[in-house]
Amino acid sequence: MALEGNAAIGQSGGPTMVINASLVGAIEAAREMPQIRQLYGALHGMDGVLHERFIDLFRENDELVEQIQYRPSAALGTSRIKPNEADLERAMKVFMAHNIRYFFYIGGDDSQSACHSLAEIAKSYDWEMNIIGIPKTIDNDLVLTDTCPGFGSAARFAAAAVQYVSCDAEAFGNCEVVEIMGRNAGWLTAATALGRNEPMDGPHLVYVPEVTVNPDKFLDDCHSVYDEYGYLVIAVSEGFAFAESEIATTSQKVDEFGHARLGGVGQALADMVEEELGVRCRFDRLGNMQRSFALAQSQVDLDIAYAVGDDAVRRACRGETDVMITIQRKNNDPYEFECETTSLSSVAGQTRYLPDEYINDEQNGVTEAFLEYAQPLIVPRKEYPPKLPKYPRFQRFAVEPKLEPYER
Repeated sequence: MALEGNAAIGQSGGPTMVINASLVGAIEAAREMPQIRQLYGALHGMDGVLHERFIDLFRENDELVEQIQYRPSAALGTSRIKPNEADLERAMKVFMAHNIRYFFYIGGDDSQSACHSLAEIAKSYDWEMNIIGIPKTIDNDLVLTDTCPGFGSAARFAAAAVQYVSCDAEAFGNCEVVEIMGRNAGWLTAATALGRNEPMDGPHLVYVPEVTVNPDKFLDDCHSVYDEYGYLVIAVSEGFAFAESEIATTSQKVDEFGHARLGGVGQALADMVEEELGVRCRFDRLGNMQRSFALAQSQVDLDIAYAVGDDAVRRACRGETDVMITIQRKNNDPYEFECETTSLSSVAGQTRYLPDEYINDEQNGVTEAFLEYAQPLIVPRKEYPPKLPKYPRFQRFAVEPKLEPYER
């Protein structure tokens, strides 16, 4: 027998250019499900759940909702809360007070961990509900899925950005180091090679965190490229480090999940290259643009993101719970896929690293196999507005709290 009641959805962690497509896919699917009476959006993810900061998504205008999918970053707001035991207990009380029988959480591996914890604690309550994780991350590091919604668009932006600064470096005969997000997985850094059409094009060297590089070999590679082409462009992951290197690539600060805040490797390498080659070396850190530059949205990425949101709702209403939606590739050209599932416990706390077969023998670039994997994911959006777009916001029809305020 299908559960009847309300549903809630939240967004968590670092946003992407297509995270709202997943949200819209879920909203539009939920409107078709008779057992879902109301769909509440949790403002700022788990923080919104804990403090009962919900908005009624069914009251939002249909046309506005349809356009929200193209808005970059999290339309509901996001957070990086790692729920503790008290938070989980509070969340269950909130779900019961608001008759929430379905919960959907859009996020990366830490968010899937939180989702699994909720599914586990729900078993100890006399409150039946279905909980499903919806994947997203520009890092592309969730296991057991062909790709992660958000990666294709970020890959398109990173490849284009490095391609453009390469033209600038070539014009001046300079060197350039570009630092790319991805933490300890090199998928996004590797994607910069998608903009390289000829051997002379940058990025000439691509360094991912899955390999450790000897500093002497690194400088030899830099000399070789600069001597051959008269300029040099290096793409490097924020998580890169030399073997036995003293170059600091992290700060002393950590995020709410306990991860070190990475950064600084781009400037360190640029200083090193400039001193060694005697040529001006600039550095760029792409920063939050990698996850928010919506003019780089990939149509395939949008389609995937919408599909996982839609599929999550439909599966929950069929009785599935404690799973994350996955993407399984069926064809490369054109890219075709199907949505499947894996248990949240199989994803939580796991990292999908760039495999060896995608890294070249010199460990300073990628292989043809990686390009074949990534190229279908960066197809441009079908229709771009002729002017810079105006992105809508939800009107945010507030849902009245039912419990006493929560102090965390």
